[in-house]
Amino acid sequence: MRNHKKPRRHFNIIKASGRPEPFSKNKLYQSIQHSGLSPKACKSITEKIANELNEGFKTRDIYHKALHLVKESSQVAAVQYSLKRALFDLGPSGHNFELFVSKYFEAKGHKTKTCQLIQGKFVKHEVDVITEKDGYKNFVECKFHNRLGIKNDIKIALYVKARWDDLKTGPDGKLLKSFYLASNTAFSLDAITYANGSGLKLLGINAPTERSFLDEIKDLKLYPITSLRCIKKSLKESLINKKIIVAKDLCGREDLLIQLGINESIIREIMSEVNILCEGKR
Repeated sequence: MRNHKKPRRHFNIIKASGRPEPFSKNKLYQSIQHSGLSPKACKSITEKIANELNEGFKTRDIYHKALHLVKESSQVAAVQYSLKRALFDLGPSGHNFELFVSKYFEAKGHKTKTCQLIQGKFVKHEVDVITEKDGYKNFVECKFHNRLGIKNDIKIALYVKARWDDLKTGPDGKLLKSFYLASNTAFSLDAITYANGSGLKLLGINAPTERSFLDEIKDLKLYPITSLRCIKKSLKESLINKKIIVAKDLCGREDLLIQLGINESIIREIMSEVNILCEGKR
């Protein structure tokens, strides 16, 4: 009996950096898995997209194809699939990402402060986020990138560790428990290896290795306000200017949307999406 299985196609796609890369059906499947859909649904979407691709397709076009199909299955899954982009959309300033990281630690029971000037043993350092819990402090350096695909390399990890060494031997270092490096992109293998050996804690697309920053954001339902798909960019910017950084901050805040002059029917649509995300319903 003849095997009529279609031969595997080999072709290149174009990454965000502009570089070509061999298309990998497995990598596409793994990215769709981040949506939280069932393996069967992820496989079906992967196969459908793979059959439509050819040489030279851009990763952003593949992303939009996948997002459309994921959204057909689940609104929450679509938000989870596009979480990396939502973090990216907090820019172009890195300050909003710092506020988001602060919200992340608050959701984990920490008190936080941002943009504090702290004396080290030799010099003063501006610390992006300071967290406090159980009498101990953690210092967080945030690295926000405005281009997808940029990795935090070993040089960044070494720089942050050097700052940590100065701060922990300074006058405010006695209660310093940990130093974090948080980013909206991934870390290189060398940076991860060095951090594991030196005690530096990483938060990013691929860190911590066992459970990434993105995984924890999903568990906490701490979706950035930029995750909301039913509001325009200008409204997102207005909300961010009012320190509404995560979707949860809008729960029960119809009054704020009214103040911003939003139409009543649009407010109902926004609050419906916010409640879906906060409750985790699909």
